Amino acid sequence: MVRSGALAFLLLVVGVGGCGKRGGEEGKPPAKEEGGVPIEESGSYLHIVVPSVIKRNEGIPVRLRVVTHVGLPDYDFEGGFRIDASSEETKFPPEPVLEPQQEGYYEMKGVSFGETGVQRLRGTVPKDTIQAMANPFVVVDSTQYNIYWGDLHGTSDLSTGERAPAIYFWYARNVALLDFVALTDSERGKEKALDEKAYLEVNPLLEEFNQPGRFVSLPGFEWTDDQYGGRVALFPQPVTSVPTHASGIDTPEKLRKAIPAGSVLIVPHPSGSEKSPAARPSGIGTAGEELVEIYSALGIFEGPGSARASSKETPGFFVADLLAQGWKPGFIATSDSRIAMPGNPRGPAGGEGKWPAGLTAVLSKELTRASILEALRARRCYATTGLRYLLEFTVDGQMMGSELTVKKGHKAKVYGSLGSTTNWIKVDIVAPEGPLASLTPQGKDRDVVELTAETAAVNAPTWVFLRGIDENGGIAWSSPVYLQPE
Repeated sequence: MVRSGALAFLLLVVGVGGCGKRGGEEGKPPAKEEGGVPIEESGSYLHIVVPSVIKRNEGIPVRLRVVTHVGLPDYDFEGGFRIDASSEETKFPPEPVLEPQQEGYYEMKGVSFGETGVQRLRGTVPKDTIQAMANPFVVVDSTQYNIYWGDLHGTSDLSTGERAPAIYFWYARNVALLDFVALTDSERGKEKALDEKAYLEVNPLLEEFNQPGRFVSLPGFEWTDDQYGGRVALFPQPVTSVPTHASGIDTPEKLRKAIPAGSVLIVPHPSGSEKSPAARPSGIGTAGEELVEIYSALGIFEGPGSARASSKETPGFFVADLLAQGWKPGFIATSDSRIAMPGNPRGPAGGEGKWPAGLTAVLSKELTRASILEALRARRCYATTGLRYLLEFTVDGQMMGSELTVKKGHKAKVYGSLGSTTNWIKVDIVAPEGPLASLTPQGKDRDVVELTAETAAVNAPTWVFLRGIDENGGIAWSSPVYLQPE
């Protein structure tokens, strides 16, 4: 992952906002928030999104939304915007305008980048304190996969949530500016069984929001069990029946058999919380579960004693424990939203969620249900605590999620890189015996970092993954690569 050229600041005044006056006390210096975004408690900020992987000289859209400090749309904003680029070879349209879209966000089409490498865009409101960095992105000559961002776990008022499914999908697409989202209502919500008829009535809404190439709505459902813990099922198409306990689906193995071919199973919050049961380790992997939630707004589930612990942890049930017993999942992160704000770029998730919403990045060839689910099954995904970091991780040249068969005694070559709008303070290549290599970046160029290592001789099944922590406590985890000696 190579950094692009020096900061150039191409200043363009673009767009016009709505009506009214922005909230916040004028003249008061704003506090700094995650991602370098100045924000006042009663004010607004800019949520700016571009594709994470961009082909050189290919025009892309820049999307922007004015959002309050808790992630709600700010309809009172007025004013213009300025976009600053980090490369002199950035080309804006001849008459650059961020045009307001019917959904409430702004979009500038046809921005292109003539220089390869990791680059930046900054948005500001002239003569104001509002500014924000867009997510980091990398410009390439060619690419095998794109990086798409989404939230795979959250509920509506059909179960444990507080708002209607339509609001959930609308927020994901038009406020969080996600590429994909899954609505995963629980079969045991609000102390009652899920109403199957009401659940199935969401199917037309799923199809309405599903727009391949622009936004993907994934059908989903959370099977919950006090003994085994929960499982989130993602379906390739809307289903005609729900595999609940009431229909006789009382084990993870039965759940796998009941769901359509091409579905994906996720183990959410494996070590549990005050209100969510932990996943029993002896039952993990028996249904071919492909993924585990390493982080959500409930907390970090990698191991005990984290800085973002859930409301109740169960020793022996963490991701590290499940890896030790031989399970081979990919890693995801979610919001587990209860207030129909999936992928909320700032603010609460509702319910027990006291931490920022997590996001899942998927390495996929196209933005369709089939391609996203294929990537998840292949574990071509990584997890973050909310920022859209760039992450690359390979072992012997094979990407995250791979399962490699190597000669006994082989020492594999490991490579990891991370890109952010923040500075990295600790990067580890993690293996069962502990970090294979660690990096504590120093100096001014700590936003894009690389790390290499070599595994110990592979004489037994093992795994390795990349983890990075930034200056604000944000974390990124690659899915592991699994090695099997022959």
